[in-house]
Amino acid sequence: MFGFFFQMFLLCAGAFLAGVVLTWLTMRSRETPAAPAAPLSILEEAPAVAPAIKANSRTMMFHTPESPYYKRMKGDAFFHSPEDARRAGYTMWTPRPRVPAPAEAPVAAS
Repeated sequence: MFGFFFQMFLLCAGAFLAGVVLTWLTMRSRETPAAPAAPLSILEEAPAVAPAIKANSRTMMFHTPESPYYKRMKGDAFFHSPEDARRAGYTMWTPRPRVPAPAEAPVAAS
């Protein structure tokens, strides 16, 4: 009985260690060496500018910062200018026209 327990223990311990080694090897290959620091002059010349235009690829509409929906819209496409968005096939947001309520027809007296 003790021999069977000992065999199972060694089998499980070996499987666990094999999993640890395989995981370590795959994670080690994903690590990238640190890039050398760039000189300050290069960093100062090209500041990163965040895209100002948010677009929705489902509706194919883009929103500028002037849009009332800009802050609450997440957007799945981003552009640096409205011209870029138009070239990609998106249309600019437009306010929805307010439709007045239909006037009730006068009831005919009988």
